Amino acid sequence: MEKITFIINPTAGYKRFRIVEESILKYINKKKFKFNIEYSKEKGDVKNLTKKAISCGANIIIAVGGDGTVNEVSSELVNSNVKMGVIPVGSGNGLALCLGIPTNIKKSIEKINSYKIKKIDCISVNKLHSVNLIGFGFDASVAKEFSKEQSRGLVKYVYLTCKLLLSYKPKEFTVRFKNKIKKVKVFSLNVCNGQQFGNNFLISPKSKVDDGYLRIGIIKAFKWYQLIYILFQFIFKQVHKSKFYESFKVKKILIEGNSKNLIHIDGESQIVKKLVEVNIIPKSINFII
Repeated sequence: MEKITFIINPTAGYKRFRIVEESILKYINKKKFKFNIEYSKEKGDVKNLTKKAISCGANIIIAVGGDGTVNEVSSELVNSNVKMGVIPVGSGNGLALCLGIPTNIKKSIEKINSYKIKKIDCISVNKLHSVNLIGFGFDASVAKEFSKEQSRGLVKYVYLTCKLLLSYKPKEFTVRFKNKIKKVKVFSLNVCNGQQFGNNFLISPKSKVDDGYLRIGIIKAFKWYQLIYILFQFIFKQVHKSKFYESFKVKKILIEGNSKNLIHIDGESQIVKKLVEVNIIPKSINFII
């Protein structure tokens, strides 16, 4: 019998977490799985609970939350035999949507019951890890403001995005890849394993989570009056066809800002060194899809 630990992040799921435990008890296959449920209480708890679960013999960890919760669990499982899954109750759920995991709680538990495993890649970011994407520029600024909010959700995210658009100034970076050096002035720069930020807002539709490559998605600086054009392209999932969009495929890239970098890793704000080394770690996470 497989042993599962469900780690529920109440902050990520806001009010939905209250029905998750009831749904797990009702729908999980008790003939196939022995399980227990843990709740995170503060920042860093998810990582610690993951370590504790593994030490207690769990061979499956289920992240109940959003991309940040998935990140904290997966970061402890890189190149491990322990499997993981997700019940996506976060604000964006970018990786879950990329993998075809439904945001309906019952249906996501049924995915766990089916127990189909896919080996996916993850991203190494200096000494940190990402399973979906990392972002520099505007996206990182939004993530920083979003992290300060007590209540989350799509409406709050859209509000902060619109608010920051009024004052945001493009950033300059030097990128090094495949023996090339390129200076870019960008609205945003994303290193993608997955395809989207979340809520089906695509940034890298050609990305595949298991192909052993990163895709760099750059939205170049644009004039304020061209913003509506960009927004419509996002809404209709066509931003990759924009004249402001540039993309290339790599296994490794160095990104250097003018000072310490504000970035987001799977939607969570971080401050990292001026020089950021990003690599792909192929097929390093066993994910239940």
